[in-house]
Amino acid sequence: MKIEKAVAQRYPQILQLVEQFNMREGQGAVFWEDNVIEELHIVGAEPDKLIWEFKVKEVHCNRLGNLHGGCAATLIDICSSFAVLTNSGKARWNLIGVSTDLSVSYLKGVPAETMIRLECEVQRVGKTLANIFTKVYNDQGQVCYTGSHTKFNIDPKL
Repeated sequence: MKIEKAVAQRYPQILQLVEQFNMREGQGAVFWEDNVIEELHIVGAEPDKLIWEFKVKEVHCNRLGNLHGGCAATLIDICSSFAVLTNSGKARWNLIGVSTDLSVSYLKGVPAETMIRLECEVQRVGKTLANIFTKVYNDQGQVCYTGSHTKFNIDPKL
């Protein structure tokens, strides 16, 4: 997982999380997300928005040669979770929480060797719940997948 220097400087909490994900790099896939994190790159951030790029490899595809639906859902889950840390509202979370709901719409397949762009927009972050909407674009700017994600805050109450 990579992060642009400007984003890391503006959002040190996101940089710290990226470093935690990268600690296991080179150890092989142990956790589900290990299959995708190597190709994830945070390329932009602003209040309530986090932008990623991901290079779709053959291993991420289904038998039809397009990004597997489960992989698309995993990408939306990971990327939108990180976006919680760009929240500009009053509520501040220390952790990225756990998913309570994830809904993905599959609009257009994306073949291997395509660079996709994931734009995660924080819609709301409260004390206990957060809502994030993600659009996934292919290299021609077409929306291929969308995702609506609800997160539950697991920050310690101390």
